[in-house]
Amino acid sequence: MERSIAGQNVNADTLAKVLGWIFIVVGILGFFPNPLVSWRGVFETDVVHNIIHLISGGVLLAAPYYNSSVVTLRVVGVIYAIITIIGFISLNALSWMAVNGPDNWLHLVLAILMLWGGYALTAEGGDRVTTAHL
Repeated sequence: MERSIAGQNVNADTLAKVLGWIFIVVGILGFFPNPLVSWRGVFETDVVHNIIHLISGGVLLAAPYYNSSVVTLRVVGVIYAIITIIGFISLNALSWMAVNGPDNWLHLVLAILMLWGGYALTAEGGDRVTTAHL
């Protein structure tokens, strides 16, 4: 079942591809000084954080080709939710990568979006995941 967002039909495959490209762009952008995503940008990043963005983007972009967008959105959403919770408890707990307050809020939004996509949307051609597989 496809949902309509702003008049457009959106499914889990589409959401995974869009988020995947966003993560790739942000991951690349983080390697260059800029006021939004960088070491001293609004959203702090470092090499580790940028690589995590690139990996997340690659996994999300690959998911539709392996008929796994629904599961991938769920798993990556849970990972981002865990990172969000840890970040809200203590930024020092995430000392292995650059993270700040705005990052936590962005990670929360991304986790909600991915979990919503993983549970509310279906993949192109119908839902390929049943609860028996989870």
